Amino acid sequence: MNLFSRRVLWVFVGILILVGIFGWAWRHRESVPFVTKPLVTLTTPFQYGAARGTQELMAGISVLRAAVQGERDRTELERENAELRMMLTSQRELLAENIRLRDLLAFQVSYPQYSLLSSRVIARDDGGWTQTVLIDRGADDGVREYMPVLLPEGLVGFVSDVFPSSARVRLLIDPRTAVGGIVQRPESRVASMVTGNGNDREHPEMIQIIKEGDIVAGDTIVTSGYGGLYPKGIFIGTVIAVEPDVSGVVKRAVLNPGVRFDSLEEVFVVLAADTAAPPDPADMPHLVAPAPQAGGRE
Repeated sequence: MNLFSRRVLWVFVGILILVGIFGWAWRHRESVPFVTKPLVTLTTPFQYGAARGTQELMAGISVLRAAVQGERDRTELERENAELRMMLTSQRELLAENIRLRDLLAFQVSYPQYSLLSSRVIARDDGGWTQTVLIDRGADDGVREYMPVLLPEGLVGFVSDVFPSSARVRLLIDPRTAVGGIVQRPESRVASMVTGNGNDREHPEMIQIIKEGDIVAGDTIVTSGYGGLYPKGIFIGTVIAVEPDVSGVVKRAVLNPGVRFDSLEEVFVVLAADTAAPPDPADMPHLVAPAPQAGGRE
C-alpha cells in the first residue's frame, strides 16, 4: 500500500471517529454539558436554516394546496351557478306558459258559442311577402281549409293548407289575406276589406274606403261577418292613421293589430261557430262588436 492510499484511509477513519463522537455527544448532550454547549453553538445555524427552509417549504405547499382547492371551489361554484340559471330560466318559461295557457283556457270556457281547438305554433315562414305559421293540428284533429284562427287578443288569420297532423295558417298581416272589416263605432259602421301590407308587415290596412267614409284614428275595426268565413265581431285592430289613396277617389286606414304576430306560440282554430248565440258585447268589449243602432250601416 503506497503512502497516498494510507493517508486516504486514515482520513476516512478519522471522519468516522468524529462522526461517532458527535453522535455520542448529541445523544448525551444533556448529561455532558461541556460537550452540549459547543455542539449546540456549532449546530444552531444549521438548525435555524433547516427550520426556516422547512417553514417556507410548508408555507409554499399550503399556498399551492389553497390555490388548487380554490380552483376546485371556483369550478364547482360555476357549475352550480350554471345549474341554477338553467333552473331559473326553466321556471320562468313554465310560469310564462302557465299564464298563456290560463288565459287561453279562460277564453275558451267563456265563449262556448265557438268550438275551439287549441294548437301550438311549431314553425314560421316570415319571408318578405308570405306571412304564415305551421301549427301542430291537422286533418286528423278536424282542421279544414279556410277555418278561422284567433286569440283572445283578436284575429290571427285562417287555415290555408291542411296536412294529416299539421296545418299552415296564413296570418292577417300576409298581403294575400283579405278580411271583411267594419268600424265598430255605431255612428260609422264603415265596412271594407282588411289586408296585409307588403311594405309594412307590422301594420295591416283597411283599403278601398270611400272618400267620404266616417273613419278616424282611434276607431276599432272588427270582422264584419260578410262572406261567412270569419265570425262577426272579432277584433282586428285599431286605426292609427287614415291616408288618401293616390287616385284621390278612395282612402285607406293603417291599423295596429291586436295580435302580436312576432310572438305567436299558441292559437285557436275555430272548428265551428254558433251564429244563433252571438257573444255578449258586455262580456267582451275589446273583441266583439255591439249590435248596430237604428240607421247604422251594416
